[in-house]
Amino acid sequence: MNWLSVKKNIAYFLSSEFFTDALRTVISILLPVWILFEVGSAQMAIAVGIGTLLTSLTDSSGTYDDKRTISWVSVILFFIVALTTSFCWPYPWLMGAVLFIFCVSFSMLTALGNRFSMVGTTAIALCVFISGLRPEDGFQFSAYILVGGVFYYVVSLLQAWLWPFRSLRQAVAECIMATASYMKARTAFYDHNIPLDECYHNIIPLHTLVSERQENVRDLLLRDRLAMRPDNSKGQQMLRIAMQVIDLYEHITTVHFDYQHFRQAFGVTGALEIVSRLIEIMSIELEQAGHAFYLNKPLVQDQHTKEVAYLESRLNYVIQHEDVSNQLLLTELHRNIKDISGRITQLRAMLAGSSQRQEVEGGEPPVYQDFLTYRPQSIDQLKLHFNLRSPILRFALRLAVACVFAFCLGRILPLGKYSYWIMLTVVVIMKPAYSITRQRNKQRLIGTLIGVGMGLLLLALIHNTVVLLVIALVFLLGFFTFARSRYALSVMFITPMVMLCLHIYSGRQTLFILERVYDTLIGCGIALAASYLFPVWEHWGITNYIREVIRANYAYLENLQQRISGKRTDHHTYKLIRKNVYTKLADLSAAFQRAMLEPDRTRVSVEDMQRFQALNHQLYGTVASLSSNGDLDQQVQPAHLRSVNDALSRLKLGIDAEYPLVIVPVEGHLTDAVPANEAPQGNLTQQFNSILATATQLEELSVRLQMLKV
Repeated sequence: MNWLSVKKNIAYFLSSEFFTDALRTVISILLPVWILFEVGSAQMAIAVGIGTLLTSLTDSSGTYDDKRTISWVSVILFFIVALTTSFCWPYPWLMGAVLFIFCVSFSMLTALGNRFSMVGTTAIALCVFISGLRPEDGFQFSAYILVGGVFYYVVSLLQAWLWPFRSLRQAVAECIMATASYMKARTAFYDHNIPLDECYHNIIPLHTLVSERQENVRDLLLRDRLAMRPDNSKGQQMLRIAMQVIDLYEHITTVHFDYQHFRQAFGVTGALEIVSRLIEIMSIELEQAGHAFYLNKPLVQDQHTKEVAYLESRLNYVIQHEDVSNQLLLTELHRNIKDISGRITQLRAMLAGSSQRQEVEGGEPPVYQDFLTYRPQSIDQLKLHFNLRSPILRFALRLAVACVFAFCLGRILPLGKYSYWIMLTVVVIMKPAYSITRQRNKQRLIGTLIGVGMGLLLLALIHNTVVLLVIALVFLLGFFTFARSRYALSVMFITPMVMLCLHIYSGRQTLFILERVYDTLIGCGIALAASYLFPVWEHWGITNYIREVIRANYAYLENLQQRISGKRTDHHTYKLIRKNVYTKLADLSAAFQRAMLEPDRTRVSVEDMQRFQALNHQLYGTVASLSSNGDLDQQVQPAHLRSVNDALSRLKLGIDAEYPLVIVPVEGHLTDAVPANEAPQGNLTQQFNSILATATQLEELSVRLQMLKV
């Protein structure tokens, strides 16, 4: 990594929303605490600091309305929790009952989305904190918590009002860079040294990442009333950029051919290396554009113009010296690459603010709200989860039992004055999914042990109180910077920060360090053991994900069928169907990864699942390629339509598979797909053949996977 790259990454980090929000949060916590300590109100300073700190944990990226709603809910709920806990902690049995009720009630907020889930988790953590701190004046302490929460959200809402598009700008930039990473990964398909299965295995997680980034952009943009106002130029620019990036991703997937044939046909001509390098250059340009937009800096002029011209001349030379069928294949591939390059150039102009307003395809403005997965929260959403089949209720009961057990353990055994850290560890580690709980458990242990080592080293080398406080502040900044993105790093920073502060506060005692370690170990053990209580295993629902993916691709292929059969298709509907395909594939990939971390992961056939995902990517890539062909309806032949109809029938069988089917070998379908006397020559026929072959294999795999009852 060269110095320029390091400098760019540092600038990227310092300008990121994570770091700037962390800096604002640290200042918001320290400023009132420092002022109150200066005027001699130490108890008030501690309570206000706790209120500010915990309230800050509920603040996440979102629209101004999101932040305002969460601020009111957090402030009021935290005051009630603080007041209730402050009066209940002297009575162990009552405190245990309140803890159980709080755990169940606040965990159910997960049904309202991630933001409310974070509010519920933090409210439980506040209850744990207060049960450990044991304030003497409950009402006064709760009032100070309220003051801290109000102060934090005044600062947060003021920032959101002054810079309304800050979160959206970062989300769009991250979407662009994730798309660039996906594009760069596709260069491996043109490297004959890398197996195709490995290529698909590598791009599937990147597709999931791109889908998540696109969904985040939609959530922040389409629900923002200010951005969606037609007279708001910045908001409309963001909208056009987002649409361009999402459309660009589809066109990247259309650079799709029979890679095995492509490798065999052009392995010695140099075409593989040329195409790979052209795609790599486009990914670099796209990544640079995302970085520049993220940092709000001017775009660097295209530095690859001469190389691209040289590569295109080489590719044209190869095309001229190939036979007719290979010429058609390379010419279409070259045309797709130039189309993507033109779209990247157009996107760069949009990012620079020099593009003109575009007319909407089809002449009518799309109903953007149709693209939102988000739905307004309501009490009815909670009611749906009050049954033992609900994974959220089962998680709530699991967490409640684990927390009450940890509470009783701290009361029965002589675990020290900081035994409430056991409960706190359980609260922050336990998640609805076993895989996430296991992952957080591992991250918590690693982060704590490294953090303890760092803390001990600093305490051994540094004895100046002021220096230790400054280092603690740096660690606090590190904690908030990584709290939302890298849990292990956030734990690694918060552990020595707590050690340094308690070391100074307790008169330089070190016994609490050992307590910190074994409390964390006990909490991790309880959280992991409780994961087997009221379990909801991911592999139970894999079959549903499989069917949803096939349904999504079925609708995508059906849309293509309607077009080539002469029926009028709506572009808005097409984009909704396309979004559904991307989302369902990402959901399946994420569920499969979670299932692989479960104890009974052998219930899922890894090889079949990976092949199933690869085939779905291959199918939607081929359909996208055909759908982007503006003259398709004029080129299609009856044999092509039959191939699509047969493929739809195969997918329907895969959706409805509830019993073993007689599977006809894939080769037989390929042979009969397009009769020889009707088969037109060229890549178009290869693509329709590919659709039928892929659908046939998907039918076979879906039947096999569903019959395993995964």
